[in-house]
Amino acid sequence: MTRVELLNARYERSAALAVSGVELVAVGEPHGAAFDDALRKLFLLVRDDMSGLWDDLLGAAKALRWRHATQPQPLQFNPAVQQMSATVAAEASMLRPAVGSEVREALTAVAATAAALAEHDPFLGAALFEAIEESGFLTSVVIGANGAAVAGLTNWLTPFGVAVYSTSQLVREQRLFERAYAVGPPRFMPASLVTAPLTEALSYYVPAWFSDRSIPRSPLADLAEGTPPIKRRDFVIGDTSSPTPTDSEETLPETTLLPAAVWIPPDAPSREPGRDEVAARRVLLSGGYAILLDDGERIRSVDPTQPGGERVTNVDVKSVRPGIYLLLRDGETERLALYDAAIRLMGTQASAVAASQARWKAALQSRFDQYGQAWVLRELSKLGVRRLDRVRAWIEPTLVRPRSHRDFALLLEWLGVPVNATFPLANALNKKRSQASVNIAEQLEDAIGAADLAALERDGHLRFAVQSAGFRGVIATRVLSISPYVEIVLRHDARVLSTDRSATWLE
Repeated sequence: MTRVELLNARYERSAALAVSGVELVAVGEPHGAAFDDALRKLFLLVRDDMSGLWDDLLGAAKALRWRHATQPQPLQFNPAVQQMSATVAAEASMLRPAVGSEVREALTAVAATAAALAEHDPFLGAALFEAIEESGFLTSVVIGANGAAVAGLTNWLTPFGVAVYSTSQLVREQRLFERAYAVGPPRFMPASLVTAPLTEALSYYVPAWFSDRSIPRSPLADLAEGTPPIKRRDFVIGDTSSPTPTDSEETLPETTLLPAAVWIPPDAPSREPGRDEVAARRVLLSGGYAILLDDGERIRSVDPTQPGGERVTNVDVKSVRPGIYLLLRDGETERLALYDAAIRLMGTQASAVAASQARWKAALQSRFDQYGQAWVLRELSKLGVRRLDRVRAWIEPTLVRPRSHRDFALLLEWLGVPVNATFPLANALNKKRSQASVNIAEQLEDAIGAADLAALERDGHLRFAVQSAGFRGVIATRVLSISPYVEIVLRHDARVLSTDRSATWLE
């Protein structure tokens, strides 16, 4: 099928969905509803306790609840349910002696209902299988909420000839099917399933106990005039007589019970970074990793949905968000390795460049040390320097020069550093750094092109071997959560990959 034919087919599917709408099938799940109700009651009892005592129990319970909503395959294809159920029971058992009778009863209920989830195949899976069988195994596609869901559903359904994809995989391969079955609440699925469909019909299968059943809309829908909402046809099947949520959606929204990181505000008051320090936020990553991400301008990432040769990119630090994949070097940061590579590429000018860089950075650091950040920013503002938010970052050893020629020239003049001598050396080093970055990007593209990207989307992380000095052990890893709090850390600790168990229940 040509690109034009594919585009026409997608327009036809969009038009058909706009007319017929999407189905939302809510399946009664007595065991899941009982667990949801027990967890809500416990959460309401302990939500004001910020001691961290409940983090492991609630983390495991939320993960179990999430998996039950998005991975309804029979238990023989879902061993993680037994693991999570056992963890919930163990955590509840450890906490019982330390709490009062009311909370103790709530803990008992959570442990008992979690155990029931590990003893009964989900009714949602049975209803889904029956629907696929009726519409045709070979003409249907099942959409998983994330890589782990796709992997579990694939193990179950592939022997029957059923295709299982994530939305990004479906878009990447441009497969067309008659009907899609999206497994899990619609809020977990991209809006493109509805707004740019690759199937003639779409059905969401959700547990009836999950209260938020809203269909995602395109971000552009609110800006377009006369855009009609997608029609939704609701169906309820199975036993729905189980407990309803304990509290109203306004008081205890679904987002409260989704897996999420627990961030503790720093004890120390906010302050300006000192010499050799930067402001950074902790970022939790797939695979049990974390980094401290400073406010530098760019960081390398990989987009597995793009065609070969276009997957490795440098993204703005401000655009880093949960769901994207970062490319990180195991050990030393990539910025330092790139800087060292650029210095080597300077050849006989290497020592002159290094001395020039050290001279103007030391002069700027001296101004900060002597007068403070507020004074420095005020004086540079008077001169017309525009990127005042980046002035502190210019001191970093691996940042060659400000992006703006004008800002750099004004800064050097203000510092009393010879512009004519410093400017061309910095430009030459910047070009060599770009050359080194391009060389590494090409090698990363080759490594990623030969890798199993399905494994990256399934597991959330993947290690690559790059045959370049200083770049062995590159890891692609998905961003899971970003701290809302800023920490002041040593510059050499920023962007260094480390292990962190805080993300245990986020994947």
